Amino acid sequence: MENKRVYPKSELKRIIKRFFQDKNRGISIALFAELSGVSHLYLRDIFLYETEPLSETVQRRVDKAYKAWVKGEVAIMQNRDTSKFVQYRKEAKPVMQRSTGLELVNGQFKVSVGVKPKYDYSVLTLDEQLKRG
Repeated sequence: MENKRVYPKSELKRIIKRFFQDKNRGISIALFAELSGVSHLYLRDIFLYETEPLSETVQRRVDKAYKAWVKGEVAIMQNRDTSKFVQYRKEAKPVMQRSTGLELVNGQFKVSVGVKPKYDYSVLTLDEQLKRG
């Protein structure tokens, strides 16, 4: 079953900030902005510099683009002149990777091992878990 829930603004800001700070995210900020239908300068102002407010329209667009990227519904294509563009795939091909990490559960650290989408930044880091707990 597909998750139709839109990330709350604070959660989306945290996720996209981590997404933009990762140099190995697999998509440029400009192409991600094109995918979401928002100016890349405006996205940087919202998520990196935090100088602009996040509107509901931008929230929904960025959420949809991010989820499409994580699920592998989108591919980066290249023209003969080496310019790149974003294209939706007929069949999703998510990029998966092995994952090992620590989780804080009921005040105790536990090792989590498994397979997860490579570009999924929605999982809290250990620092973020400690700040919340």
